[in-house]
Amino acid sequence: MDEYKAVRDAIVAAVVENLPGPEIEKAAAQIADTVMETITENYRSLTQVQSIVDAVRAGHRVQIAYYNPDEDELDGMVVRACW
Repeated sequence: MDEYKAVRDAIVAAVVENLPGPEIEKAAAQIADTVMETITENYRSLTQVQSIVDAVRAGHRVQIAYYNPDEDELDGMVVRACW
């Protein structure tokens, strides 16, 4: 969640710095929220990836759901064999 907040804050700061106007902070927050919502729907955070790697290194069997558009037609999330 800290990663999410850091990226969101960076987006807001970039918008505020580059666009003039009194209402820009509210607009920047809306832009950042939209961008972050899109990102979180499609990507794992670094913390999530690190916890997966740690589990595999510790010898735990891990199943990861992911989507492969070349192989998966209607099922958006497919669980593959354990790593």
